[in-house]
Amino acid sequence: MIPPASRPDWRRWALRCGIAVALALLAADLAKLLYLAATAIPYRYDLDYGEGIVWQQMINIVGGQGYAPLGVFPAIVYHYPPVYYLVVHGLASLFGTDGLATGRMVSLLSTLVSMGLVGYLAYAAMPSCRPRPARLVAALIAGGCLASAPTILSWASLMRVDMLAGAFSLGGLALTLGAWKRPMRIALAALCFVLAVYTKQTSIAAPAAAFATLWLVRPRAGWILFGWCAALGLGTLAGLSLMSHGGFLRHTLLYNLNRVDLPRVQILEYVILSQISTVAVAILGVGATWQRLRPTAVVRLRTRLAARPGDFAACLLAVFLAIKTAMLPMVMKSGASDNYLIEWLYAVAVFVGIGALPVIQAARPAGRWPRLFLIAVVVVGIPTQAYRALVADSERDMATTPYDRIAARIARSPRPVVSDAMVLLIRGGQPVRWEPAIAAELGHAGLYDEAAFARRIRAKQFGFFVTVGNRGERIYDERYNPVVADAIDAAYPRLEQHGQLVLHLPR
Repeated sequence: MIPPASRPDWRRWALRCGIAVALALLAADLAKLLYLAATAIPYRYDLDYGEGIVWQQMINIVGGQGYAPLGVFPAIVYHYPPVYYLVVHGLASLFGTDGLATGRMVSLLSTLVSMGLVGYLAYAAMPSCRPRPARLVAALIAGGCLASAPTILSWASLMRVDMLAGAFSLGGLALTLGAWKRPMRIALAALCFVLAVYTKQTSIAAPAAAFATLWLVRPRAGWILFGWCAALGLGTLAGLSLMSHGGFLRHTLLYNLNRVDLPRVQILEYVILSQISTVAVAILGVGATWQRLRPTAVVRLRTRLAARPGDFAACLLAVFLAIKTAMLPMVMKSGASDNYLIEWLYAVAVFVGIGALPVIQAARPAGRWPRLFLIAVVVVGIPTQAYRALVADSERDMATTPYDRIAARIARSPRPVVSDAMVLLIRGGQPVRWEPAIAAELGHAGLYDEAAFARRIRAKQFGFFVTVGNRGERIYDERYNPVVADAIDAAYPRLEQHGQLVLHLPR
């Protein structure tokens, strides 16, 4: 007979197989993300409504026309601060590459860096008493599970500012770890946070979490971080305001105050339900972190966080998750999309790693066996989510022929063309002079003279209009208020359908 001590433990082998399947599927998700990016980056036309306007904003900013006063026509709003634009332009100039492709590549590289930083932060937030191999595997799962998130999959290769802003935020959080012992890390963390805010102005959760946690452990270090952020941030703000004659604040704050659109709360439902399995694992990770950190007094917690780097990291990331969760209602802003949840997904992914750690540790010889419920959530939930992301239809419409023809018609037009697909304008040799969605928002707010623009339309001062869909469809009605839509119907009544695009032509 085989002695009991030498009998194979089939439960642990089954657990190891489950973890191996999860890692393999997450690796396949990452391969899918890279494949989709490889097909998206060289594509010449719009993959997202915002890409064309971001590209035109970059062209104008580096040309010295950014954040200019808003006229009737041209009327361009600069939604974001200039860091992303300057990074993309600098790289495109250095390598001689297309601006759109370079912008998408910056987003992809930022996504990959963010996945690595999430894994690093998850590893740092785990108890150091746990075996190092188990923590490394859990960190791989934390970073890898981002590739299974439909939101990350969609935004990883778009010319948008979100992925770069998220990478800067995570970089600042990583530098905050142990920062009170190394003052230079505080300055570098502040630099990352300021770069994040000047990439996307809503990136305030990471610096707020860093300040709160540092202040709790070492109040002086917290105030030093605040001072660095204030000095760098306010100095940059003063410079941009002077250079733009006050236009920077008007564009990035005043013109960004969109209406509340309650039906957009469905975006939260879509994002959370589409990856409910990993959210469930993250909830387990939050619960485990709470059990570790709950103090009897603030003084005791402060001493504990200062003595245990893992507990400090866990507290920092728990505060970050709490702030990002409190900011989720921002998705109900008109024009918002699931990109408002990207940083929240980063925070969730960290706690996925923490939640999976006990199960991974149990797969080791003599590891403590966790509850069956925890094993089921991790070993079934993560592979299920990864498999669903792998088989989901994520292909984009990469047709070029109809868009080539429309771009050629734009190039032949002696008058300006207005288009929802704004990359088409740039490819056709025309600048983007008017963005439909923001004009509709500012028209509602009384900050833009839509009646004056409608008079230009009725006077047929434009070559033609290119819209996504037609009147009566939600996306069209969101971008063209009735006064503008009536003018288009009157002056450009002839319609041509080209896929999802509609050309509104003069009679």
